[in-house]
Amino acid sequence: MKVSIVRGGGIAGLVTVTTVDSAALASQEVAELRSRVERAGLSDAPERSGASAGQPDRFDYELTVEDGGRAHTVRVGEGDLSGPLRALISYVTSLPGRQERIGPPG
Repeated sequence: MKVSIVRGGGIAGLVTVTTVDSAALASQEVAELRSRVERAGLSDAPERSGASAGQPDRFDYELTVEDGGRAHTVRVGEGDLSGPLRALISYVTSLPGRQERIGPPG
């Protein structure tokens, strides 16, 4: 399983990409990652989640889960993040072994 989180927007408009591949994790972390992805309901979520339009100085997220040869992407604004989605983002962005890169606005 591979989880990628793209966060854009905010005041500076920078784009950050955080990716974690379960192949680089300990078995306990793999189980926790799978559990958080399931709780967040990403595999069944519509591509665009939430009804609010982009808001100035708020973040927009694009979460992609690749597993078993399938990929599913969900886009959601910061104001529309559910508790389980926030928990997943927090977990992925704090895992050791994650890959991160920051790019210019755009």
